[in-house]
Amino acid sequence: MSAEELPEKRNVMQSVIATLQHSDDARVCRDISQQLEQTRVQRRSEADAVQEALQQLSRRLQGARSRVDAAKAQREQKSHAETMRDMHAEQQTTDSAIAELEARRAAMARDIAALETQLAALDENVEHQMAPDENVLKLQLLRGLGVEPLANAQTGLVERARVWTPSSASVVDVRGPNALPPHQLAAQLWELCS
Repeated sequence: MSAEELPEKRNVMQSVIATLQHSDDARVCRDISQQLEQTRVQRRSEADAVQEALQQLSRRLQGARSRVDAAKAQREQKSHAETMRDMHAEQQTTDSAIAELEARRAAMARDIAALETQLAALDENVEHQMAPDENVLKLQLLRGLGVEPLANAQTGLVERARVWTPSSASVVDVRGPNALPPHQLAAQLWELCS
C-alpha cells in the first residue's frame, strides 16, 4: 500500500464509521430477543412452581402413607378393606395430580427449548435477514475487514468492536466513556485492519 492511498482509505473508513447506525430490523430483533428472554424467565419460574407443587404432593403422599401406618399400629375399628380403599383413593388422586404437573413441566421444558432455538436463530447475522441497504453494506464491509461489532447484552447497542488480525484479536471501544474521538478511532481501526 502506498502512502498516497492512505489518506483516501482513511477518509473512506471515517465516513463508514461516522454513518454506522443500527437499522430498525436490528432494534426489532433486540426487542424480540428481550421478549424471548422474559418469556424464558417466566417459564422457568412456572416450572419451579410446578416442581414445588410436585414436592408438596410427594410430601402429602408420604403423610398419607404414615397415617395408614399409624392406623395399622393403633388397630382402629376400620376394617383392613376400608383402610386400603381410602389409601388407594388418596394414592390415585395424588398420582393423577403428579402426572398432570409432570405433563405441564414437560410442556414448559419444550416451550423453553423452542424459545432458546428461536433466540439462537435471531442471534445469527442480522444483515442476511435485511434488505441490502447502506447500513447492511457498511456492516458487511466492516466484517470483511475483520471488524466484528460487539453489542452490550443489556442495551443492545454496539459499544465495542473486535478486530481480528492473522496473529491476534483486539477489542476497541467505539462508544462510551473510553471511546476515542471519531478521527482517532478511524485511525486506530485502520491501523489494526492494515
